[in-house]
Amino acid sequence: MSNQINEDELKRKAVRGGALTISARIITILIQITSIIVLSRLLKPNDFGLIAMVTAITAFMVIFRDMGLSTAVIQKKDLKYEQINTLFWLNTVIGTFLTIITIFLAPFIAEFYNRPELKYVVMALASTFLIASVGAQHAALLQRDLNLKPKVIADIVGAILTLVTSISMAYYGYGFWSLACGTIIGALATTLLYFKGSSFTPTRPRIATGTLELIHFGKNVTLFEVLNYFHRNLDNVLIGKFFGAIALGLYSRAYELMMLPIASLRQPINTVALPVLSKLQNNPEEFKKYYNNITKLLAFLSMPLMAFLIVKADIVVEIALGEGWQRVVPIFQLLGLSGFIQAVASVRGVVLLSLGLSRRYVIWGLFNTTFVCLGFCLGIKWGVEGIAISYAIVNYGILYPSLYFFYKDTPVSPIDFFKPIMLPAIASIISGYMTFYVDSFLYFDLALINIIFSGFIFFVTFLMVVVLMPTGLDTLRSFKKLFKMVRA
Repeated sequence: MSNQINEDELKRKAVRGGALTISARIITILIQITSIIVLSRLLKPNDFGLIAMVTAITAFMVIFRDMGLSTAVIQKKDLKYEQINTLFWLNTVIGTFLTIITIFLAPFIAEFYNRPELKYVVMALASTFLIASVGAQHAALLQRDLNLKPKVIADIVGAILTLVTSISMAYYGYGFWSLACGTIIGALATTLLYFKGSSFTPTRPRIATGTLELIHFGKNVTLFEVLNYFHRNLDNVLIGKFFGAIALGLYSRAYELMMLPIASLRQPINTVALPVLSKLQNNPEEFKKYYNNITKLLAFLSMPLMAFLIVKADIVVEIALGEGWQRVVPIFQLLGLSGFIQAVASVRGVVLLSLGLSRRYVIWGLFNTTFVCLGFCLGIKWGVEGIAISYAIVNYGILYPSLYFFYKDTPVSPIDFFKPIMLPAIASIISGYMTFYVDSFLYFDLALINIIFSGFIFFVTFLMVVVLMPTGLDTLRSFKKLFKMVRA
C-alpha cells in the first residue's frame, strides 16, 4: 500500500511539475520570439555570425563546466548533504579553471577566425563558466526534488534580463557586444535566484564518502557531451571558417528558429522525465508506461508544429526576422526535416541516464558523432544547404540502430518508440500537404492573415485525421484526462 501511495505522490508531482515547466516554457518562448524579432531588426547577420563563431569554440568548454555532476545528483537514489557539498566545491573549482583557460585562449580563437575583435568578447564570455558552475548543484537539487517553481522563476528572470540588456545595447549601437553582455547578465541573475530558491547552503570543502561514484557517473555523461560537441558545433566551425560570418549568421538564425519549438517542448518535458524515470527504475511496468506517455505527448506537440513551420517557412521567416533574411528559408526547411523527429528522439538519452547506463550513453555518443561529423564534412561541398541536408540524412539513417542499441535489456523497446509517434507523424504529414495544396490557389498577401488562415487549415486537417484513425479518439481522451489532472 505504501508503494502505491508513493507512486501516486510521484504522479502528482510529475503532472504539477510538467504543467509548471511547460507554462514557464511558454513564457520563455515569447521572450525568445521577441528576441528574434527585435534583435534581427537591430543587428546584422555579421553580428550574429561573430557571436556564433565564439560559441562554436567556447561550447567545448561548457561541457566541462558541470562535468555531468548535476545529472548524477538527479539520478542518484540515496543522496547525502555531504556529497552535494563536495560536488558544489568541485563545480566551483572547475568553473574557475575554465574561466582562466578561456581568457588565455581568447587571442588564439580570434586568430583562428582572423577576427581581432573577438578577443575581448571571448574574455568577457569566459566569466559565464564560473557563474553557471556555482549554481549548478542548486539547480540540480530543485529538479531532483521536482521543486520546479523556484527553478523556472530563475530561468524566466534570467531570460528577461538577457533580452532587455541585449535589446537596449543593440538599440544604442553596441552591435555584437549587446548579445555578449546580455548573456552575462542573464547568467548572473539566474544563478543568484537558484541560490535563493534552493534549501542547500554550502559549508567548508570536504571530500564525502560515495562522491567517487557520482563523479564516475558524471564522467561518462561528460564524455558523451565531448563527443556530442563535435556534431553540435562542427557545422558552425566549418561554415564560419570557409564561408564567413554572414553565411554563419544566416545559418545560426535558421538553426535557432528550428530549435526554438523543439527545445521549448523537449526541455520542460525532459526536465520532469529524468527525475521521474529515475525514481521508477526499479518498477519496469510503470517505467514503460510513463515512457510511452511522454513520447506520445512530445510527438503530438512537436511533429505537427515542425511540419507547419516547414510548409510556411517563407512567412515564418518574414514575420520573425523581417526583410533581408529570405536566404534563411531553404536552410530552415532543410533543418526542419531533422527537427521533425528530434524532440521525440531525445527521450532515448533520458532512458539511459535514468537507468544509470552512462557507459552505453558514451558508446552511442562516439557512434553518433562519427556519422554526423562525416556527414558535415561531405555536405560542406554543397555549402550551407549541404550541411543542413546531410544532418537530416544522418539523423534518419541512424534512428533505428540507435533505438535498438539504447533500449536493449531495458523496460522499453524500439516498438515502444514508434507506436506512440505513428499517429501524430502521419497526421502531421497529411496536414502539411493539405496546407501546401490550399496555399497554391488561395494565398493572402498580408503575412499575419496568411499564417492564421494556414494554421486553421492545418489544425482542422490534423484533428480530422487523428479522429479518423483507429486509436485517435482514445488518444484524445487520454489528453483530456491529462488536462483535467493539470487543472486540478
